[in-house]
Amino acid sequence: MVYFTPKKLISEDSIGEELRRLRTFKNLGVDEVAQKLGIRREYLLAMEEENFNSLPAGLYGKNFLKKYATFLGADKSLVAKFLQEAVDDQTENNPFSQKILKKNKFLIFPKIIRNLLLGLAVLICFLYLIFYFKKIVLPPDLTVTQPEKNLMIKETSILVAGETEKEAEVRINGELILNNNGGIFSQTVNLKKGVNTLTISAKKKYSQENIILRQILVE
Repeated sequence: MVYFTPKKLISEDSIGEELRRLRTFKNLGVDEVAQKLGIRREYLLAMEEENFNSLPAGLYGKNFLKKYATFLGADKSLVAKFLQEAVDDQTENNPFSQKILKKNKFLIFPKIIRNLLLGLAVLICFLYLIFYFKKIVLPPDLTVTQPEKNLMIKETSILVAGETEKEAEVRINGELILNNNGGIFSQTVNLKKGVNTLTISAKKKYSQENIILRQILVE
């Protein structure tokens, strides 16, 4: 933190000395003045000691100084000159503008964080919707474990088994097959002599269909 050391004004007294002198002359205690003006005791002492970095930021500090000076009947030109020098001083030593700048930076920072968090929340929702939409419309996973490939057999029946997603319906040659909760299914299918084409399909309510074909030749 950069502390402000006000420049001494070309006057018999500085602003702080003038305030202290007037208060003492009027035989007023700091606590008494604080109660009458509604200004905290430490702020009054800070003004008398010219420790302006201890005052509230910006206009609050200026108003406290004006209010205290007016109450004591301080030289208005002395107060005005001090405040004008503070305004004219655009360096980091300005006790009022420097505090306003820091306060503004403090206020801007949470806004940036809030906007970033809001943007992140929107992005997460958008990605979730894309994922959920794909999960609904994309064909379910389907694996046929038996028969693993096209076969030539002598039997007139064959066991068709496999696994899919538990929400999917499985059909073999258009006939609905009941699968268990884990998505595992099995069904014995009757065959005829010659080439038999088995169409195994899996489909969820709104999804596309996943189809696997097997050809079985019965001798």
